[in-house]
Amino acid sequence: MTKTAFAFFDFDDTLARGDSIFPYLLYCVKRGLAPKTQLFKGALGFLRWKLNPACGTVVKQETLSFIKGHSVDEMDAVARDFFREKQVFRFFQQGMQEIERLRSDGVKIVIVSASADVYMHVLAEFMPIDAVISTTCEVKDGLYTGRIGPNCKGEEKPRRIAAWLEAQGLRIDRAASAGYGDSPSDAPMLLLTDSHHLVNPKKKLRKRLPQGTIHRW
Repeated sequence: MTKTAFAFFDFDDTLARGDSIFPYLLYCVKRGLAPKTQLFKGALGFLRWKLNPACGTVVKQETLSFIKGHSVDEMDAVARDFFREKQVFRFFQQGMQEIERLRSDGVKIVIVSASADVYMHVLAEFMPIDAVISTTCEVKDGLYTGRIGPNCKGEEKPRRIAAWLEAQGLRIDRAASAGYGDSPSDAPMLLLTDSHHLVNPKKKLRKRLPQGTIHRW
C-alpha cells in the first residue's frame, strides 16, 4: 500500500459554522421536498440526541425520512443548490486557507463527517478536497430507501477511514498527516495522525488532547 500524507477534517463546526443537517432540512422544507411537520421531527430528534447521543443514527433516519423514494440525481441537484445558496456562506475562510496550504504541500484532504451523504457527497464541487466520508443514506435502484447506516461519529470515523484506505490501496503516513476537529467525538480520528489540530475546541477535546494546536476560526 502507498504511504500518503493526509489531512482528515471534521466538517460541522470545523470547516463550516454550526450543524448542517437542520439547515438542510429547512432548505428542503422551503423547496417543498419535505413537509413542515418534518421540522418538528428534526427538533424532537435533536432533543433526543442531546439526552442520548448514542441514538444519533435513529435520529438522523427520522429527520431525513422524507428523502425516501427520491432519486439520487434529484437529491444531488438539491444538494448543489443547498451549498451554492446557503452553506458556502458558512464556510470558515481560515479553514479554506488551511486546506489550500496543505494542498500546496501535497497533502490529501479528506472530510470525515457525521453529516449525511445525501448532501455531503457533492462537497468536492464547492471545496478543494480529495474525498468525503460521511453517514451513508441507503440507495436501491437509484432511489433513497430512507434507511441510514451507522452514524459516522466517534469510533466510527477511524473504522470508515480504514475501509476507505483499504479500498484505495493507501495507508497513512502518520508523521506527515494531520487531523482537524472541534469535538471530543473527533478525537479517535485525530489520533490516527501525529498532528492534532483543535478548531474552536470544546473543553472536553482540549482536555483529551492537551498538546493539540488550537485554531480560533
